[in-house]
Amino acid sequence: MSLPLVLGSSSPRRKFILEKFRVPFTVIPSNFDESKVSYSGDPIAYTQELAAQKAYAVSELHSPCDCIILTGDTIVSYDGRIFTKPQDKADAIQMLKTLRNQTHDVVTSIAVLHKGKLLTGSETSQISLTMIPDHRIESYIDTVGTLNNCGAYDVCHGGLILKKVHGCVYNVQGLPIQTLKYLLEELNIDLWDYSI
Repeated sequence: MSLPLVLGSSSPRRKFILEKFRVPFTVIPSNFDESKVSYSGDPIAYTQELAAQKAYAVSELHSPCDCIILTGDTIVSYDGRIFTKPQDKADAIQMLKTLRNQTHDVVTSIAVLHKGKLLTGSETSQISLTMIPDHRIESYIDTVGTLNNCGAYDVCHGGLILKKVHGCVYNVQGLPIQTLKYLLEELNIDLWDYSI
C-alpha cells in the first residue's frame, strides 16, 4: 500500500492533474508567505525555494505524518523578469502586452517531503503567444478568468493566443508529472502504485 499523499496547494490545476492520473490525495493548502523569498535572478532556484518552504509549512500543519507532502510553485520568466499571478486586471493586461508575440519560459518546481527528507525538482517549458490585439486582451482576461494564473493566461484556454508549446504541458499547468515520478522514485516509491 502506498503512503498517503498530501497536496499542499489549493491550485485547481494541480488537483486536476492528480485526479487525471487517479492519484488519491488530500489537500492541506500551505500558509507560507511567499513574500519571504526574494527573487535573485534564477527562476529555478526561486521556485525550488518557494516549493520547499511550502512543504515545510504544510508539515508543521500536519505533523506528525507518515505521508508524502507535495507542493509546487510556477512562474513565467521572460527577458530577465518573472511574472507571477497578476495583482489585478490592469496588471494582467500589462503582462499579456509584454508576453504577446514572444516566447517565454514557464518554470515549475515541486517539492516532495517525507519524514524530514526533502527532494526538489524543476521543469521548464517554452510558450509562444500570438500577437494579441489590444482590444482583445481585456475580453480574453474576462472570458477566461486569468487573474489566478501566472502570466495572466491559461494554457488550457489558450485558443487563439497560443502559438506554440514546447515541453511538458502538465508543467505549464503547475505539476510536471514526470518530475514527480522521478522524485518519488528517489524515495523508493512508484507513482504507478498510486494509480488505480
